[in-house]
Amino acid sequence: MAEFEHEQTIPVDARVVFDLARDVTAMQAWLPDGVQVEESGPERVTGRVSVGDDIDEAEGYLAADAEQRRLEWGDLEDGGYSGWLQVDEDGPGRSRVVLHLDVRGEHESAMGGEGHELTDEHVVQALDRLAVLATQSVT
Repeated sequence: MAEFEHEQTIPVDARVVFDLARDVTAMQAWLPDGVQVEESGPERVTGRVSVGDDIDEAEGYLAADAEQRRLEWGDLEDGGYSGWLQVDEDGPGRSRVVLHLDVRGEHESAMGGEGHELTDEHVVQALDRLAVLATQSVT
């Protein structure tokens, strides 16, 4: 298993950032390249991860705890991806966002090397995109 975790401070209220992050229709704007998510039922999503010619699709869950401003997700077959995103206040009008991803099994990103580095870059990319989306939403 490989774990990836990064954090970023965003100059936007935590509630605004969390509401954007949990909106499945807005996820395409901040998820990294090659990752798609669409709702498939209450707290259920279909996720697709494309790397080159390989496409990995899985049914998963997406749970949002609005009070704690926390998202948790994973595939329902427990064979690939899971993670969480936590949005905390970091002073007036500022948020601290932590994005954590676990990759299990035979996925290249779990094995080290180039796939591992690319996944780490994608976690950073997602946080950067979320920061831009949140900042644009309040201007």
